[in-house]
Amino acid sequence: MKIKQDFVTNSSSTSFIISTKDDFNKEHFLKGIGIERPSAMSQIFEELYEAVNHNKQDINKYMRESRTSYSNVAEFLKEEHYDEETIKIVEKLLAENRKVYYGKLHSDGDSAAEVYFCMESFLICDDNLYFNGKIGGW
Repeated sequence: MKIKQDFVTNSSSTSFIISTKDDFNKEHFLKGIGIERPSAMSQIFEELYEAVNHNKQDINKYMRESRTSYSNVAEFLKEEHYDEETIKIVEKLLAENRKVYYGKLHSDGDSAAEVYFCMESFLICDDNLYFNGKIGGW
């Protein structure tokens, strides 16, 4: 019999949806969340960008590769417990031919920013950036 004697934890995740008007890159992401020049807070948001960039996948590709077959984005997002308002926004973004990404931030992630934002709900909704992290897995 083996007995674990060090720290034991269960990990959790928070789903996110993100879409930028322009190409998804660090510059557009930071500008979209209000970081326009280096500051004391820049590092945490740069780490958040890295976590999002690493964990994101085109929403349609994510649906195709999932174990469950979905007929459309609305069905997928309902299954993921997103509300009707979010579903309408995502459908509108896709209708505008914007790239929409889906992913998860993890409580056992590689950076303090990923761990922190995994435990927080957030929503940025403007013309240049849609970033929805309102669903949690805790």
